[in-house]
Amino acid sequence: MTNFLWCIGGGLLQVPVINEANKLGLKVIVTDNSENCICSKHADIFYKIDIFDIEGHINLASTIKNKFNIIGVLAAGIDAPITMSKLCEYLNLPGVSSKISEIVHNKNKFREFAKSNKIPTPKFQLCNENNLKDLDEILKKFKLPFIIKNVDSSGSRGTKIFYERDLQEELKIAKEAIAVSKNNSFLVESVWKGLECTVETLFDICGVFHECFITDRHFNYSSGYPIETGLVSPSRLPKNIQKDCYKLAKDVSSKLGINIGAAKFDMIITEQGPRIIEMTTRLSGGFDCQYVVPASSGKNIIKAAIMTSCGMKFPDDLLISKFDKTCVTGSHWPKNGILKKIYYLDEINSIKGLEHIFFRKKKGDKIQNYYNCTDRIDFLICTGINYEDAKINLENALSKIVIEISDE
Repeated sequence: MTNFLWCIGGGLLQVPVINEANKLGLKVIVTDNSENCICSKHADIFYKIDIFDIEGHINLASTIKNKFNIIGVLAAGIDAPITMSKLCEYLNLPGVSSKISEIVHNKNKFREFAKSNKIPTPKFQLCNENNLKDLDEILKKFKLPFIIKNVDSSGSRGTKIFYERDLQEELKIAKEAIAVSKNNSFLVESVWKGLECTVETLFDICGVFHECFITDRHFNYSSGYPIETGLVSPSRLPKNIQKDCYKLAKDVSSKLGINIGAAKFDMIITEQGPRIIEMTTRLSGGFDCQYVVPASSGKNIIKAAIMTSCGMKFPDDLLISKFDKTCVTGSHWPKNGILKKIYYLDEINSIKGLEHIFFRKKKGDKIQNYYNCTDRIDFLICTGINYEDAKINLENALSKIVIEISDE
């Protein structure tokens, strides 16, 4: 009998999921709202369903569960952990409970959980469109800087840090946050200061906690918008700080009741120690586990997560470094206008250290101001024998790729 993995989402970050599943002898079902998504061509079976449509996924499962032997469901690198949990529960497959996924997916619910469980939490307040008329008075309760952010979206959409008061701009961001949040709300929080990182962990089918990796996240906050400019793997944080990050991740996961699957954290290293910005019960979506970490260490978190979702015990060596490189990422930041042309000054295969390049924009697309982490035009992933070497390789690769922009 042929076994199937159900992969929720059909974008670029799900391609490695399909590849690894196929290597394990699994066929793959993909669901995504776009019939033209890249994975529609890689999947064995494709269905057009929005990744957030839980009812649609359950209805589909009811019609195909006796036709296909589905042994696992995975949402990796895509913001659909609740859909994954609900589908696992319906199909009686291994996975974290939907109750936990719903808590961590909603930033306000997670803050409330953290506060009640004595986990360090910034000052915060949940608001909705009814609070817009009182926003000025609400924000007067917060010391600068504070942040207005979406409640349950990703990529820093509808999010901005304010270093000085500007009620017109604050109202604008609040409305944007409402628009991208599924519950039509927004969150106001005080701002922690420090270096940011991703902390990825995984519980196997026996409930054993595994430290997968920590990557450093570099940001540009100059405009108030938290724009991620690059990643560094492995983390350059001191070992004792990394140990503290993993300890915090394990403690919080335990309090939530997680005993299977991924627990991914965005943390900031403050003077008081690591603090959690947000977390989720899915694998990272910033190219980390898909391309960056495999390039720096050879770890295969994707395969470990697939095996876990299918109720298999994965071998420990999947999470052990096979080699010791440094991987960094970067992007071009062209001026506003229309993307006219992209070309290489050298043969792409001859650019030292360049592992991968992914373009989010194509000829004819409009380039505008950068407001969130999804606005980047491209992603370059480069390696080197150490951080300095990788950084030089990245700067060289960026210089070899020319982005021509014409005026609108």
